[in-house]
Amino acid sequence: MVETSGAGFATDEKQIEKWKVKRLIRTLDEAKGNGTSFVSLFIPPKESVMKINQMLGNEFAGAENIKSRQTRQSVQTAITSTKERLKLYKNTPENGLYIFCGVILMEDGKTEKKIMYDASPFRPINIFKYACQNSFHTDPLHSLLEDDEKFGFIIMDGMGTLFGTL
Repeated sequence: MVETSGAGFATDEKQIEKWKVKRLIRTLDEAKGNGTSFVSLFIPPKESVMKINQMLGNEFAGAENIKSRQTRQSVQTAITSTKERLKLYKNTPENGLYIFCGVILMEDGKTEKKIMYDASPFRPINIFKYACQNSFHTDPLHSLLEDDEKFGFIIMDGMGTLFGTL
């Protein structure tokens, strides 16, 4: 029987979370849609949910100025869906929150499907980012995958000592 320690379990959980983020990034990067109707929203810890909802309301009002009726409707639909999902949260989770919403084209190129992803990351995201564009903005997710472990080196010889981290 193999016994795992608490530290080993935490490492395994972290690896599983990293795998989930990698899979989400791949899914979002492959998404194709019509127009600029992909909403990407990153909320850092302790940011007011009410403030973000107000900002989304302003974005919705600003979308009224989009000339193309189809694009205007798809942008407003994505913003409305994002606001509705944000209503599920009274406060921003401890590590922040990310939300992705949009209507993607399926593989046949004709049918569409609405997608919505929201989650609190496994470690804090310290950036606020809102984007409504023709692709999902996944750069802050990539920063979650960076390894935060540091290694130190000490090199000694007859002439002196060199310290370094990697």
